[in-house]
Amino acid sequence: MSRFHQSTFAKPENALKRAEELILVGQKQPALQVLHEVITSKRHRTWQKSLEAVMMKYMELCVDMRKGRFAKEGLVQYRIVCQHVNVSSLEEVIKHFLKLATDRADAAIEAAKEVALSVADLDEDMSPEDLMLSFVTGDTDKDRTDRELVTPCFKFLWETYR
Repeated sequence: MSRFHQSTFAKPENALKRAEELILVGQKQPALQVLHEVITSKRHRTWQKSLEAVMMKYMELCVDMRKGRFAKEGLVQYRIVCQHVNVSSLEEVIKHFLKLATDRADAAIEAAKEVALSVADLDEDMSPEDLMLSFVTGDTDKDRTDRELVTPCFKFLWETYR
C-alpha cells in the first residue's frame, strides 16, 4: 500500500479482512493504519455491527503495539458514530480495551517473575557488565527487569484509564 494513496474500503468487513491478512504476515503497523482509516473515514459515520468488530481488532492492535494516542483517537471517532444509535456498543469496546490492557500488564508481571526466577540460579555467574552495572546504579536485577518489562505496561494501563 502506497503512502500517498489511501485506499478506502466500501465495507468495514473488507478492511477487517485486509487487516487480519496483514497481521498474519507480521505487518501490524499497516494493519493498524488500515483500521484507523476506516474508523476515521467520513464514509462510515453510521453505526454497523461490523464497525464494532473493526473497533475490537483496532483496540487489540493498539494494546499490542502500545499506541495509546491511536486508541484514544479511535474511541473518540467511534463515540461520534454510535452515541445516538447504540451506546452499549461503545461500552463493550471500552470494556474490551480495558480488559486487554489489564491482561497485558498482568502478563508483564508474570514475565518479570519468570525472569527473576531464572536469574536467581546461584550457579550462574554474572557478566562483567552486569556486575559493574549493579555496583554503579545500586539497582538489583529485579529492579532493572521491572523497569524494562513492567513499567511500560503499567504506563500504558494508566493511559487507558485516563
